[in-house]
Amino acid sequence: RIQILFEVMNSLEPGSKYSLVQCGELQVSHVSPHKRVIGKVFGSINRRWEKHTVMLTDTQLYSQEKYGIFSMPIFLDLIQHIDVVTVSTWEPAINSAVQLRFTDGIVLLQASSPYERDQWFHSLLWKFNILNSKKALKLTSCPEIIAKELKSLVNIALTSQLHDPQIWTDCLVMISNQLNHTNSLPPNALEEIIEALGPALGQLNPPTPELCDFFSRYCRDGPCAATAVVVFAPGVHCILKHNVDFGRYTYIRTFARDFIIALASQDTCPENLPCFIHTMHSPGARCPHPRVLPNLMAVFLAAIWSAFDTKCTYRRNSSVNLLLGSNRNDSNGNNKLPKEKVTTCFMRMIDLCSQHDDWVKEMAPLMQPIPFPEEALKYKPFVEGMACVLKRFAGDNRAEVRECIFPMREGKESWIQLIAPDHNYCPDNGEIFCQIVRILLDKAAVRRKLVRLLGHSCLDAFRLMVIRGDEFFVKMLSEMVESDVIEDKEQKSEALSTLRSNPEGERLYKAMCDRQTALSKLAQLGGPTKLAMPAHSTDSDVEKILSSGPFGNLEKLSLAFTCVTSDCAKHLVKLPNLQHLNLWCTQFGDSGLCMLAEHCTRLRSLNLCETLVTDEGLQALTELKSLTCLNLNSTRLSAQVFEELISKLPHLSSYDIRYTEACEGFSEFVRGTPNDDTQL
Repeated sequence: RIQILFEVMNSLEPGSKYSLVQCGELQVSHVSPHKRVIGKVFGSINRRWEKHTVMLTDTQLYSQEKYGIFSMPIFLDLIQHIDVVTVSTWEPAINSAVQLRFTDGIVLLQASSPYERDQWFHSLLWKFNILNSKKALKLTSCPEIIAKELKSLVNIALTSQLHDPQIWTDCLVMISNQLNHTNSLPPNALEEIIEALGPALGQLNPPTPELCDFFSRYCRDGPCAATAVVVFAPGVHCILKHNVDFGRYTYIRTFARDFIIALASQDTCPENLPCFIHTMHSPGARCPHPRVLPNLMAVFLAAIWSAFDTKCTYRRNSSVNLLLGSNRNDSNGNNKLPKEKVTTCFMRMIDLCSQHDDWVKEMAPLMQPIPFPEEALKYKPFVEGMACVLKRFAGDNRAEVRECIFPMREGKESWIQLIAPDHNYCPDNGEIFCQIVRILLDKAAVRRKLVRLLGHSCLDAFRLMVIRGDEFFVKMLSEMVESDVIEDKEQKSEALSTLRSNPEGERLYKAMCDRQTALSKLAQLGGPTKLAMPAHSTDSDVEKILSSGPFGNLEKLSLAFTCVTSDCAKHLVKLPNLQHLNLWCTQFGDSGLCMLAEHCTRLRSLNLCETLVTDEGLQALTELKSLTCLNLNSTRLSAQVFEELISKLPHLSSYDIRYTEACEGFSEFVRGTPNDDTQL
């Protein structure tokens, strides 16, 4: 039958796809078999065509008019051969027709167009093959012959030009019936059938519900799950790399979920999951398929919901239960996933995805509004599995990724609150929370901003850790109080009481009071408004001059052409009224610049020409909202960071970016005229 199919396909329009036809208007003619040429000639001249509304079922052809040739139905099992033939040249109006050959003659079916003719041909050929396969399977009980016949049927479905879900429904019903009624089918024969079905995943877009559910069955609990993993991998890759409406085609998402679980269940290949994620991402630094990560996350989240949410169970509809059989399901037709297996598998998958730098940036916003059911958050191994992902978010160099650990808006719960020791779902005594806070502080370009976020989100957790005697949180709570990030008076009073309840906290509190008293006195004493240090001055020289007298009124300070480094920043932040600072041609770097951005928020002009600052420190300048003049000439400034500075500094009216990487992307290297403050 396959050979006949390939022979006839050569005469048809290449590449055309047809739907399975069930009814149509056809011209029908009966031709008696003539062996002699003269009989064929007179037969074509006297040929009579009848118009019928022909109906096609699984077993027969019949006409609604019921006269002439179709006074009785034509049974498909009586057909010997189906072909497309050219009708005699004496009838130029009719070029070709579908020929049905019987033992007692030939029936010609002529459609109104070549497309409709080919559609009828493929539909008849498919019904003819299905019927013959059923007959062949009824006549044998040999497992090898059954496997060969089923594999042949799958190959016919794959090579057919019919693009209709019904052909796979017919195919899978036959396969399922045979598998349910044939207990002696050897594993190698079953593997051959699964291997034959595998390519259908890549050819059908989207795959049919019957096909996906059939594959899901063998991924979950079939005897050939290992074979299914290998065979279905190319099809799953194809599904995940293209646009898939998982809301509409939930059965595709279920199949992808079952495939991943089967992949993780292969004890002999522990590297299956890393290899799968690596293949989906591709070897490069950036994944070329933008739909892969959203599709994977949809599968992961749906699997976790189905395992933990008490209202979410996997249910098959009645037709699928009939197709696959209900002997493997419980009485209600439910198939609840075990939460231990799902947690181990999909938390591992999420962790593997977060190891790719380009995917982390897309994953973090998806995870910021906690997308998991409450039952999952109560499950300790689940939260412990998420800890690895959260640490990776916290250690990312991009601020937008780190901020996804915090709430989207006030009143919304966040990951940093979930792992805090004062939360009901905290999996430990605060160890994970402490690790993530430390990582965040190490990566923060602007420490004050992070301390403010932590104060708004986790103040009670900090107080609890101080009460338990954790020295790290004692220092952090002291910093929150001194930085004045706690706006509510009652909360600030509670924080002070908690801080003073600890001996180390009491010491830090007294030192903080002494510093604030000294700053208050310094502001009251007055002093000069302008100061320029001599060339080659060092950090110790700056410390001596600033500690020698009152500088509460100092607004303009020039350290140009001196030998100062970032260490002098700890003395500069003590100047309460500093507005103009010149660091031209010094060894000043990123750490000092971050400290200035946190504390010297009144700065209006800043000269960093020929200093050691880089993008890491320059990003902190976005906190200086009063900045109007900025000189970054001859620094390691990139175009991306400069664009960020332009967008986040509303009052910046003059700048100089000559001899930097940023000048390559901007036509205006210098804007405005540097005033005396930057040249101080």
